[in-house]
Amino acid sequence: MNYDFGMIGLGTMGRNLVLNIADHGFSVAGLDRDAAKVATLHQEAAGHSTVTGKARVVQGTVQLAAFIGALKTPRRVMMLVPAGAAVDAVIADLLPHLQADDLIIDGGNSHYVDTNR
Repeated sequence: MNYDFGMIGLGTMGRNLVLNIADHGFSVAGLDRDAAKVATLHQEAAGHSTVTGKARVVQGTVQLAAFIGALKTPRRVMMLVPAGAAVDAVIADLLPHLQADDLIIDGGNSHYVDTNR
């Protein structure tokens, strides 16, 4: 399956944003290094959208390659990870897998100078 949108960071904010996006009819792939957070996403995503009444289309993984491979191109990826070094590490891991038209959104609370990069 090719998912419409990707979310990196499945903590409280990321997980709930994934569910909201899925509730509005978009398919969403999620990535987190913590398998327990991926499992929580799968549990909470089971069932039907509170908006459309249709089954949510959500998949989570701990594998970057599986995450990237699951996304439609051009890829739209949002990161909700702790500010600072974690953001830089995620971007460094992502860049080799992205193409010119792909989009990365830093949705965390990074300092605006870092976000503008």
